[in-house]
Amino acid sequence: MYQVGSTVRDFTLDSTEGKFVLSERVKKGPVLLYFYVVNYGQTCTNYMEDMNERFDDFTKRNISLIHVNPSSVEEHRGWIKHTDSLYEHVCDENQIISKEFDCIVTKAKNEKIIGKTNRAFFLIDENMKIRYLWKADLPTDTVLISQLLAEIDSVLNQNN
Repeated sequence: MYQVGSTVRDFTLDSTEGKFVLSERVKKGPVLLYFYVVNYGQTCTNYMEDMNERFDDFTKRNISLIHVNPSSVEEHRGWIKHTDSLYEHVCDENQIISKEFDCIVTKAKNEKIIGKTNRAFFLIDENMKIRYLWKADLPTDTVLISQLLAEIDSVLNQNN
């Protein structure tokens, strides 16, 4: 199980922008992997709106916010159109990466969600190390984007 300070393995997955290769992306700056439950869910829809409003805040920190769940690239493209998402979405179709990052729902108010990808954030630096992580206890849990950014700023400023 990954934790802060762990080195993650490289992976390549299909995305809405072609192929996503983690090791290539971290060369451009920190990558914030955002694992989430489903496209079109109410919590995810509302959360996307909040993320879109804070797009410039991620950009000025040179952070690539990458959305990850098992939906196909085509489904992600529909979701992006539906929400006007400003972010790249990665297809973890067999939940290989979700499982590796221990982001699988094990408890939920709705049993249909058990086994799906759970909500979590992992900030990965240029050395492929996890600098920050946040995981939802329940799939409906979220962290305020302002709080997320403040916590990331604190982590990033520790080495500056």
